[in-house]
Amino acid sequence: MLAAAILLAGGGAGLAGAAAWRAVDWSPAGSETYPGGTVLRDAGGEVLRVSLGPGDVDCRPYYRADPEDWIVKALVASEDGTFWTHCGVRPLSALRAAVQNVTAGRRVSGASTLTMQAVRLIEPHPKSLKWKVVEAVKAVKMERARDKLWILSQYLNRAPFGSNFVGVEAAANGWFGKGAKALGPGEAALLAGMVQAPSRYRPDRWMDRALKRREYVLRRMVRLGSLTEEQARAAAAVRPVICRAPRPFRTPFFCDWAAAHLARADGDGRTGGDFETTLDADVQKLAEGAVSAAAQAGGWASAAVVMRVDTGAVVALACSGNYFDQVNGQVNTAVAPRPAGSTLKPFLTALALDGGQVAPEERLADLPQTFKGYAPANFDGKHRGLVTARDALVLSLNIPFVQLLRRVGVRPFGSLLRGLGFGHMDAPDEAFGLGMAIGNVQATLLELVGAYGTLARGGLYRPPCALKREAEGVDCRPGVRMFSPGASFLVSDMLSGEERAGAAFGHVADVAAPRFAWKTGTSAAYRDAWTVAWNPEYVVGVWCGHLYGGFGDQTLVGAKAAAPAAWRIARGLYPRNDGPWFVEPGDVGRRMVCTLSGLPANPDCPKTEEGRSVKGRSSNALCPCHGRDADGNPVVRNDAFLAAFSGILGKAEKLSISKPENDATFCLVPGLPQQRVACQVVGNVPDGRLWWFVDGAPAGETTGLAPFTWTPEAGTHVVSCSTAEGVSSSVRIHVKEETR
Repeated sequence: MLAAAILLAGGGAGLAGAAAWRAVDWSPAGSETYPGGTVLRDAGGEVLRVSLGPGDVDCRPYYRADPEDWIVKALVASEDGTFWTHCGVRPLSALRAAVQNVTAGRRVSGASTLTMQAVRLIEPHPKSLKWKVVEAVKAVKMERARDKLWILSQYLNRAPFGSNFVGVEAAANGWFGKGAKALGPGEAALLAGMVQAPSRYRPDRWMDRALKRREYVLRRMVRLGSLTEEQARAAAAVRPVICRAPRPFRTPFFCDWAAAHLARADGDGRTGGDFETTLDADVQKLAEGAVSAAAQAGGWASAAVVMRVDTGAVVALACSGNYFDQVNGQVNTAVAPRPAGSTLKPFLTALALDGGQVAPEERLADLPQTFKGYAPANFDGKHRGLVTARDALVLSLNIPFVQLLRRVGVRPFGSLLRGLGFGHMDAPDEAFGLGMAIGNVQATLLELVGAYGTLARGGLYRPPCALKREAEGVDCRPGVRMFSPGASFLVSDMLSGEERAGAAFGHVADVAAPRFAWKTGTSAAYRDAWTVAWNPEYVVGVWCGHLYGGFGDQTLVGAKAAAPAAWRIARGLYPRNDGPWFVEPGDVGRRMVCTLSGLPANPDCPKTEEGRSVKGRSSNALCPCHGRDADGNPVVRNDAFLAAFSGILGKAEKLSISKPENDATFCLVPGLPQQRVACQVVGNVPDGRLWWFVDGAPAGETTGLAPFTWTPEAGTHVVSCSTAEGVSSSVRIHVKEETR
């Protein structure tokens, strides 16, 4: 009877095995999917966070087996003493098990190797004779495709160890408060003994059972030569102490964003697995220190984001405050939408440069203006007359940028902002209107940093990414061209240099720092303070404000609140002041422009200077302000002057300069002191303020019909005045020196 069973079992197993070998395949599919949650690491491989998986499973699948680890020695000794030499199955043991199963008419013996158990853990399936054959075939094929340490790592990262612990890393930290590599022989033996019956040998409930099982494992280790008798006795003499270590939970605000980013990247919202993020521990520490100092100094909240330009990798994301505060600790201010303030002006500038609607040296009118009831004002309440586009950007003047947006168009600018990743523009562009120029759009700090990366990248937009695989180009979509290289360079160049740093930071810029471009911003009613700095390698963004909005906090100004923190981070990125700067691209051109208009000079422009342009994009229309009259004498064309610089101001319907008359001529008498020209208006309201400009430069203010006087110089001049509503008038006068 026994012989027949052996023949039956052996022959049946052989036939089944041959058929299964042809029918069953093994592939590594599924070997990267684990039953736990998500493990997030920084760019250096350090674990930042371990989240629980479905059913609150704690699985940390990052253990890598080493023959010298005690857990490897203990597991092999207790579960599969011939693991290092067999081919995935033990034929004699399998035959013995087959005989026992055939004789009993049911499954009574398994003879599973660690490799076969690893197959079952990777691909769970019912325990049956059929699946046992499949396991054996897959195990042999797995051994041919992978080495022994890979197989052990798979097993030890998937085996249950009681409670909610799956995998040896979770078990070592959960039961003993240490990593798997730090386990001693006694601790390793106890864990290895649990895999047969995890609930039965739980040390927190059944310590005596667990210790008895440990003794068996220690004896097996001695028998296989993994442990000496003396070491075994020493290990058995120590009663283990249960010490649960908390799961890693570092850089919580970055990890919250990275986990959400990962869920979106996976498409179906699922997570799970071991992921390296883009976070740089050193830069993160630098950012955390900067936002903490800013928050303490001002009594507000603060956030910082640092991004690599080339890849869009976010290397730091920090927020001030206690994450575990029950009221508002988990508010991630780096991804909370807030009014963008003046931080959008560089994008409007680049769009206008590419559209030929402005050039860096072109003059814009910083005059009181009203746009269908909307009367923008500069932050300081002043008006500067004619200013270059560069100065308007550097000084962040609101009025010229509202005028510039009117030239460019609300819809093109709105489309641009959406293309740059601003995802909170829920209303139509017309609803934002001209206010987009001065930041009535909601933006997050992360969105701003990503958008500024476009300028630093020469005009290519690439969204910020949290995962190393994206930064290395595995999943990252190619950049989208938003600006020309020339426009991007000109904006960066206009907002950089020592002069710019001094204007942005004041006394802090007295300390040497690498060259960055800087843009500050303050939202309406002092709700938010922003600063963004960038160079060819990094974009640094800082926000300061109150968690729930608020207004009227006049300390919340970009240059005062956010800029020092941004400067601290930028300085820390280059402690030796060796930061790079942009190389001027080939599409930046140079040309001579009129010093009055900033437009390409015509032959009659009396004074010129060098100006920059974007080749093939900047307008080549010549300056319309200078020409010659019928007699060939040089003149300043008054109508062209107004059209070029005041745009919508046009001709005044009521306000008019009555004295002097247009084209009046005055003579300067040598030796006569305090010679002045008096200007008189008609059509102004009694208490209405008037702003006066001579050749576009501010010259004074009057009220009502009061006269305006100024000290003339020889030459042809345009005298203009404007009301707060933008109604204006101007005259051209000629001043000559009298000769005797």
